[in-house]
Amino acid sequence: MRKKASKEKQLHSGGITRRAFTAGAAVAGAGISALSALGCSSKAKREEAGEPQVVTDASKIIDALSDFEEADLGVSAAQTWEVPLGTKLYHTGGSWAACMLTPDSAMHPNTLGAFSTASGRTFTLMEEASLGRGYSFYDVRMSESIFAWLEIDYIAGAWALLACPFTDGSISGNPITLDSGDQDWEPASFTCRGSSVIWQKMPQPTGKKRAETSQCLMWTSGNEKGSVLWESTGRFATKPRVAGRSLTIAPRVRNDEGTFYGMTAIDLDDTSHGMLDQLVLPSGIRPFEAVYAQDRFAFSIEASYESGGSLGKMGTFIGREGGSFVFFAREPLAQIMFSGSRFLIKTQSAHYALDIENEKIEGVSGPDRSLGFGEFPASEGEATGVLTYATIRDAKGAPASGMARWLSLQA
Repeated sequence: MRKKASKEKQLHSGGITRRAFTAGAAVAGAGISALSALGCSSKAKREEAGEPQVVTDASKIIDALSDFEEADLGVSAAQTWEVPLGTKLYHTGGSWAACMLTPDSAMHPNTLGAFSTASGRTFTLMEEASLGRGYSFYDVRMSESIFAWLEIDYIAGAWALLACPFTDGSISGNPITLDSGDQDWEPASFTCRGSSVIWQKMPQPTGKKRAETSQCLMWTSGNEKGSVLWESTGRFATKPRVAGRSLTIAPRVRNDEGTFYGMTAIDLDDTSHGMLDQLVLPSGIRPFEAVYAQDRFAFSIEASYESGGSLGKMGTFIGREGGSFVFFAREPLAQIMFSGSRFLIKTQSAHYALDIENEKIEGVSGPDRSLGFGEFPASEGEATGVLTYATIRDAKGAPASGMARWLSLQA
């Protein structure tokens, strides 16, 4: 039976206002210097890339739309909640999801919060950017113990990535500035895992720093410094995605030969953060999303290329170097979720669940009156279920409310 939690928007006592951040600003400034120096002092890993995977043998491509059996895989909404209109959710695991909220206030066009999948309650944690007038909230992620967000000055192009502890619906202490940049550096893409924040710092493609090296970094709460996990001579192609023990990134590789991207899985449980696996795409093919699913990569290509063989087609692929690939020929719109051999893929009008072990497929419709705005996955990586969010229209077609759902994915 579906349970619908009562809508409860709460300004939690643990929330932090700009006034409370005044003392933290000085700490943040010191944090910028300490963590920005990581690229100079830390030894980044650059593993030798394998051979580009140019697949021209049709027998190595398993077309899910034609070869899989349509079946009821039981992927349905186990729980449904109403959330404030305009809410965007970001879920990296556990029972909490970070929120970007849009309250009806000229003073606060965006606020940050946390959504509890245990209670269905939404907690407002920050109403104002900590760096003062001119800054706005740009992005947010969280885990069970850390809350991370990015603030940006759209006029100046300056940004900063910050973090602070999170416990039971509230944040505490002064924020730590993990990294920062100006108009020559793209706002960091980031994620959280346990008590760690992982982010990518890349130069803008047309800025003065465009020739600078891109870095993937990690900081863990309690440490004075973070570490550089990987460097890329050129920009990363995808956002950092965590699934279990692995972090998936897509740096440039084989730079002396052309433009190649190597989807790379890093072992986060290994103290040396060694490479678990890597798959190099054909020349010029850029992945849109990628995640390491136990012993294979699940990745999507946003556009069709004239070269590159089968892996140059638009759609989602699941496979590994030297083997066959399951192919789902629909335009990808979001990150790929999985649970064991089951994968959830977002398309324009629906989600599709693929069971690659049993070669079965199921279309999963969004909530009523959500078509147009769409329903998107908030979760990333591996989990038994997927948190989603959607905007629901009223009878006249106008945006009326927000909805979050928990889709069961496990067999």
